[in-house]
Amino acid sequence: MIVKKTFALILLFAMVACTKFTLSKTEGNFPDNRWERENIQTFEFEVKEDMDADIAILFSHIDAPQYDKVPLEITIQNPAGEKETIAVMLRLKNEAGEELSDCVGDVCDLETVIREATPMKKGTYVFKLQNAFAKYKFTPNVLAVGVSIENISH
Repeated sequence: MIVKKTFALILLFAMVACTKFTLSKTEGNFPDNRWERENIQTFEFEVKEDMDADIAILFSHIDAPQYDKVPLEITIQNPAGEKETIAVMLRLKNEAGEELSDCVGDVCDLETVIREATPMKKGTYVFKLQNAFAKYKFTPNVLAVGVSIENISH
């Protein structure tokens, strides 16, 4: 009986120690659902411990938004103050023309992983997302954008 209790406690501890979690923030303040190019969205996260994480961009839009992809410029600042800027093309449809967003009624949500198994040190991270459509002043039919950090450490 003692062996079973000890095994159960070890199993419970292992499950708690390997708990995965997700940090997520979104912003949806877009007048007339237009994301202006100058309207850079900033998201700050406090990472409490060193971890490996998948980093994703969250994008909510109106169904049939008039475009199949959205170019973004993303700047990531780590706790040491170092910045990295990357270009990302959010694809709303696959090669077959099928929607990649999950839609309920007229509202669609897309989550696109931009970095997998990224080592993240304890500290504050700042993510800046900018609409990078070069020939348009705004992207229409945008409801919200955000960043998600999923701890995948074991």
